[in-house]
Amino acid sequence: FKNDIKSNQIPIFSLINTDEDIDEIIKNAKYFNYDNSLTDFILIGTGGSSLGAEALIQAYSNKKINFHVLNSLDPNSVSKILNLIQPKTSKFLAISKSGKTIETIALLLVVIEWLVEHDLKIAKSVMVMCENIDNNDNDLMKIVNQYSLKVIKHENIGGRFSVLSSTGLLPAAIMGIDLYSLRNAARKSLGDIFDNNSLILSSSVFSITDNLNGKLNCIIHYGDALSAFVNWYKQLWNESLGKDSKGSFLLTGQGSIDQHSQLQMWLDGPNIANYTFIKVANSDGYKILESDKDFLLSGLTLGQIQNIMADSTFAALKENARSVRMISISDITVENVVELMVKFILEVLVVAELMGVDPYNQNAVEKIKINVSKRLKKILII
Repeated sequence: FKNDIKSNQIPIFSLINTDEDIDEIIKNAKYFNYDNSLTDFILIGTGGSSLGAEALIQAYSNKKINFHVLNSLDPNSVSKILNLIQPKTSKFLAISKSGKTIETIALLLVVIEWLVEHDLKIAKSVMVMCENIDNNDNDLMKIVNQYSLKVIKHENIGGRFSVLSSTGLLPAAIMGIDLYSLRNAARKSLGDIFDNNSLILSSSVFSITDNLNGKLNCIIHYGDALSAFVNWYKQLWNESLGKDSKGSFLLTGQGSIDQHSQLQMWLDGPNIANYTFIKVANSDGYKILESDKDFLLSGLTLGQIQNIMADSTFAALKENARSVRMISISDITVENVVELMVKFILEVLVVAELMGVDPYNQNAVEKIKINVSKRLKKILII
């Protein structure tokens, strides 16, 4: 893998090793807030088109713009967002690599109708990202042409691997995140992996040697602002490795909440899972008063208590002969999340190599898309 990355054989890592695309991404981001009037930025997309951006933006603590994601066809969820935002100071970015994603097409059409109802110029409120911008046959480009929308080209990197391309970086730039800092963090992570023999990658081998097939991969995060990152990782793992009747389901847990709902199964259920803990070392926050020494928690911060919960759960699983590993980050920043992303992307590629599967395709998912398309056509005929 080190040689492949050096010779630019892996597209996502080739992109990480350069900053040549950053200025163009920043230029496109200015479309959204050229006059500093933007109050709400809404990303329309699902799966790899939104999960990576969500993970980056959730970890960003200096937000001055409200961020929303339209990724669900649930009418209540759509109404909640459209009723919350300010029409005149909101802008939308719709992303679909193929230009055929049903959810994205449907939600974009709803947004266009909403903009019309508010007497707003559609072309000034919406940008589209699509790979085949010269293909007038896909539905997304038909919408672009009909409403004269600004469109930019999606880089040829699969959705779940695209977080550090313009797919993830354009939304990040719109929200004010420093893209050069993100790329530097990504390169630092790669250097740490190969120069310091990253334990994350060597520990991934336990997934293979300990019978990966039939096992569960459970990741428990102790830091609520990591929930979007964990959702991104869930797609990366499940969609990359679930092939040819091989793979392991990735399940998630939120510490310490899920210690009260799942821990009994983790500790005393069948030994069929590998567990990864992520905790935040410098997580302090509110401090419990020291005035009453009779309280066990006296003088501790909520962050300290949370980490004690993480360490105690980790130790209990280890004592019960469960396969466990602990990852500790200093604090939740966009840069730290990017470093984890790089390590987890490479880990998935390593596990795929050891399993003998292609991590880049998702043929089974394509079958569902075909089925949906057939049913939609039947309804239109009726």
